[in-house]
Amino acid sequence: MSLLTTPFRTILDGLKVTLGLIAHRDARVRALLTLTWYRIHRTINRFERLVTLWQSGKLPKPRPRAARAKRPAPTTPKPRLPSGQAWLVRRLQDHHVNTRASQLQHFLANTEELQDFLAAAPQANRLLRPLCRMLGVPPPVPLPPRPRSARAARPRKPRRPRQPKSSPPAARTSPPRAPEPSFAQPPLGLRFSSL
Repeated sequence: MSLLTTPFRTILDGLKVTLGLIAHRDARVRALLTLTWYRIHRTINRFERLVTLWQSGKLPKPRPRAARAKRPAPTTPKPRLPSGQAWLVRRLQDHHVNTRASQLQHFLANTEELQDFLAAAPQANRLLRPLCRMLGVPPPVPLPPRPRSARAARPRKPRRPRQPKSSPPAARTSPPRAPEPSFAQPPLGLRFSSL
């Protein structure tokens, strides 16, 4: 174990224990937390493997991301985790989860060896981004701006100014009708004076 893998595993193993306890108490989130638990477990193992390869000098060169070929949609959709910022923290609202998120943020921001590792292994950035998004932690290496597509790069044609819509002719108004006589009061000409 190294200065990178030991604290990383300690923080995330603590998070896995917390998720297990919450899933045991609350059956409503059990399926989601089970899926999250396995995602975190795989992240730990893949991170340690990358660190080991980097330290031994056998780190594979990152492959450029190729355009994905369209695959037929699976008959049974795979369960997916939410993708919003800090979704796990907001969903559980548990102080133990917040503590682990804070520890991970401190580890990512203040470990010098980690910056060298991330510079040499960009695939580790892709591994850490979903974890950071899940816990609301800023990623150690900010996301590069998205490349503009060919369609967005084309200059836009100037729009013609819109012609104002002609307003419909004003409807003729008829003179106001006289009010209906009220039976509570006699008409003005028929008032009797008291003697």
